[in-house]
Amino acid sequence: MKKLTFWLTSLLLIQLLLTVALLWNSQREARLNQPKPLLSIDWQAVDSLSIEDKNNGVYIAKSEGQWMLSKQQLPASNDKVNELLRNLEKLHTGWPVATTSNSHKRFQVAEDKFTRRVQLYSDGEVLGELFFGNSPGLRQSHVRRKGDDSIYTVDIDTLDMLPSSRPWFDTSLLAVKDARSIKGPDYNIKKAGTIWIFNREGPSIFRGNTKQGKLNQENVERLDKALADLVIQRVANNFQPDYQSAETLEVKLVVSDPKNSWTYHFIRDEGRHYVRRSDRDLFFAMNKSIFDPIASIRQVDLIFDKTETSTTLIEGLKEAVMEQ
Repeated sequence: MKKLTFWLTSLLLIQLLLTVALLWNSQREARLNQPKPLLSIDWQAVDSLSIEDKNNGVYIAKSEGQWMLSKQQLPASNDKVNELLRNLEKLHTGWPVATTSNSHKRFQVAEDKFTRRVQLYSDGEVLGELFFGNSPGLRQSHVRRKGDDSIYTVDIDTLDMLPSSRPWFDTSLLAVKDARSIKGPDYNIKKAGTIWIFNREGPSIFRGNTKQGKLNQENVERLDKALADLVIQRVANNFQPDYQSAETLEVKLVVSDPKNSWTYHFIRDEGRHYVRRSDRDLFFAMNKSIFDPIASIRQVDLIFDKTETSTTLIEGLKEAVMEQ
């Protein structure tokens, strides 16, 4: 009987020890697999990054607070690049879906087989490197850190990390947000306070009643907004306008804001639309819907039709006061 009691007691102790060991191991694994930042780096120090797939790549670097597409030396969209960095910073580890090097290619996170590779730099040194692979679900990706065999599922889409310049290009590069004067093919206007007036020499109390007519503020504001909202599509690397062709249209505008003045050349060539600005020796492609509200405007489009309104002496005096 004593032997039976001894063996039963021993068996109970062994069971208790196993239970404690399993519980400790479970808690240890839980601690090890608690969500942690995927990359523990100083994100404020990141001053350049590269994004690659097996065929293409883009390198973006910060210069004086502006993200730049280094190869083309063109501004990238600060909003887009900063959003990507914020999304990468939010990525955390969890329970790994795989932990062996043999699984890297299966999840497409191997060094020679990946969907995206993102490298983050500071002063030319790599701060972190991530391999993004196939997608387990909507807006999700498998990811692996360089030097780590563990593979995790994270909430980020590789479509938000395209490895070419075009998605990162600042399409508002040529926009003028605070135009103060606009000189077009047959008009020359400037902003005086909150209204637009003709930009012409010498005061006259009859300015509002000249052959130029009276500016329609709504129409001028529409032109001003078109310049503020001007977006381009891409660099037209191989484009050279055929000025000898009767089908080629060129419209020149001089636009100034409080700090700068630029000359724009809007070109329509073989049904396609382009723009070049004096501070950049490049043509950019643009949509017809953006081109027309700027390049097609003439003075007749900016003034009231005589049947709509007649300019009074008082209105002319008001405008003259604003010009002085």
